[in-house]
This record gives sequence, structure tokens and C-alpha cells, in this order.
Amino acid sequence: MKLGMHTLTQKRGLLFGGDYNPEQWPEEVWAQDAALMRDAGVNLVTVGVFSWARLEPEPGKRDFGWLDRLLDLMAAHDIGVDLATPTASPPPWLGHRWPETLPVDEHGHTLWYGARNQFCPSSSVYWERSLDLVTALADRYAGHPALAMWHVGNEYGQVCFCDASAAAFRSWLRERYGGLDGLNEAWGTTFWSQGYSDWAEVLPPRAAPYIVNPSQRLDWRRFCSDQMLAHFRAQRDVLRARTPGVPVTTNFMGLFKGIDSWAWAEEEDVVANDCYPEPGDPLTPARTALTHDLMRGLAKGRPWLLMEQATSAVNWRPHNLPKPPGQFRLESLQALARGADGLCYFQWRASRFGAERFHAAMVPHAGPRRGCTARCASTAGSCAGCRAWRARRCRRGWR
Repeated sequence: MKLGMHTLTQKRGLLFGGDYNPEQWPEEVWAQDAALMRDAGVNLVTVGVFSWARLEPEPGKRDFGWLDRLLDLMAAHDIGVDLATPTASPPPWLGHRWPETLPVDEHGHTLWYGARNQFCPSSSVYWERSLDLVTALADRYAGHPALAMWHVGNEYGQVCFCDASAAAFRSWLRERYGGLDGLNEAWGTTFWSQGYSDWAEVLPPRAAPYIVNPSQRLDWRRFCSDQMLAHFRAQRDVLRARTPGVPVTTNFMGLFKGIDSWAWAEEEDVVANDCYPEPGDPLTPARTALTHDLMRGLAKGRPWLLMEQATSAVNWRPHNLPKPPGQFRLESLQALARGADGLCYFQWRASRFGAERFHAAMVPHAGPRRGCTARCASTAGSCAGCRAWRARRCRRGWR
């Protein structure tokens, strides 16, 4: 049974908040953040997306104490938690001890840990270790007053071309086509002498001397989406069994072709999306409107949630144009006008270090500047105290 968005909004109203990564900050900062969130009207924060190494620093050795304290703090400030399963980025020990869990690209090169998304969706070890942690999370926080929603993984799109993935692909194809005759007909393998006579010959569309069979590529994309969806379902089922009544979601990426969003939306309780429009592109408003309308369509009458957006610059664009005054608010209202029941951002407080250190946030690294209201600080620095390089006056009364 799907849970409507009302389970989130019936007491909170419009959802407002963002990703929160307290593991990057000393605990004395947490209390300041919680007070600022309360003053700013924040009522939902996403926690734990990339916390696997913190929650399980060694295989089987769990450290939930810090997360206990954080959820208790959020509950004390009446802030709901969108608690993530941290399966999007395994800790280094998983790839080190079980290198078969690491993804392989189409050229046969292993992609190592040291970034994120370093997992093979077809790895049985990855499935086992990740579901074990998800089960422990669900058992521990079932019934916690701060738990408002489950956030499974993050921005699904991981692809692996390894032998385990090849075997899983063949099983998927057998179920789809029955036998090799059906596969050869569907793929048109009489072209370029591509006919298959044994299932062992069938591979993912790895790097080849020339253009790879487009039908093979299409089925590979379908398979990858289904394989990731199977892992999403496995986590969701664990969560639903232990926390019935708590909605489950994950975050889409607009028009991203790596997953079949229509199939995925059917498996979620809440449709959620990440949207990072390019400020300098004159077609941005139209493209953003299309993305929001897609989410509304995927929800099929249910409200949807804007899970991530940027207050200003992002870390991954080679050139960042600053958003002019009013644009950030306009982008948020655009989602609201298209049915969004929540406006969340990446992230609450800017990262201290790492690849996203220069990604804008609701609150800058050092917190709000002197004289600025908490609400001002949490809305991309609507006053000059938070964006002194843009203006010299402060709108202190904006509440």
C-alpha cells in the first residue's frame, strides 16, 4: 500500500529544509544548527546519505551513537528527519576486502573507492552488506519521533560492466526473450554477423571497435534500471516491514535516462527530484518547468517533493554565474506552482571539505553573519550580511 504525501504534510504543512551532514561538523555546531533551523522554519532534513563509513567503520562494527544524538536533537526541535540508507557510497573497507563489489567500466577498468558510487549493482556481497546495514537502521529507529521518511540510496544511476553484471544481464534477457532465437530476432543480429549461438557469448555492450548494436544498448539500459530498482525494492521492503506507515522515497534527476522513472515511481510512496537549473541559460525556465511537470505526472495525482536545489553556485560546473536577487525564490515558487509539497535544498550548511566544499548552501560554512536573521541565512543569504559582495544593506526585518 502506497502512502500519500499527507503523512508528511498533515502536521507540518509545506515541507522546507535540506540535506544535513552533521558528521562533517563538531557536535557543538549541531545545537546551533538546530536552533537556526527552528528559527528559519525548517521542518525536514535529509540525514545520513553518505554516512556508511561513519555508521560502520569496520565490517560488522556499528556506531549509531552519534546518529541517536542527532535524531534526538531534531525531535527536540520538532524537525522531521528524512533518514537515508547510506548505500550510495560504500566505505573503503568494502572495496578493499571485496574488490568484486567495485564497478567496472565498459573498457574493463575497475573504478576504485575514493569518490562515491563505487559499487556494482549486481554484486551479491554488496547486496548482503548493504541490506544488513539497512536492516540495522530500520530496527534501531523504528518508532523514533523524528523519523518522518526514508530516503533510499541517492541519485540512482550506477552502471557496471563486470562478469557478475554480464551473468545477471543474461538472466534478464532469458526472462525477456525466452531463448536465443528470440534474442537474435529482437537485436537484429543478422546485421554485421552478430548472431549468438550460446548464452555465454552474450555480454554487456562493452567497448568495441565500432558502433555497438543499438538494440543491445537499449536492453542494457533497461536491465541496469531494473537491476538498480530491484535493490531499491529490497531496501524498501526491509523498511516497510519494520516501519509501516513511514513513507519511502529516493531522489530522481529530472530527465536522466539511466533509469525508467515511470517504473520507479510506481514503487515509491513519494516522488522526489533533484533540480539544478543553469542560471545563464535562457531556456532554463522552460526546461525546469518540463522537469517539474514530469514529476507531477510521475506522482499521478499525489504531491511530489523537490528534494535538492542549489541556493547559488554548484561545485561541478566549470563556470558558475551568480543567481541575481529574486531568482532563487522564483525557482522555488516555480516548483510550488507545479504541485510540489516540499522545497528542500542541498544543503543546510556548506561542506567543510571534500569535492563539494564550494557548493552553495542554505547557511555558509561559518554560519549566519552578525546581524542577519536565521531565516535570512537559511534562504541563500537574502540579506547583505550573507552576501556582502552583492550588496551593502541588510534586510533585518525579513521574517
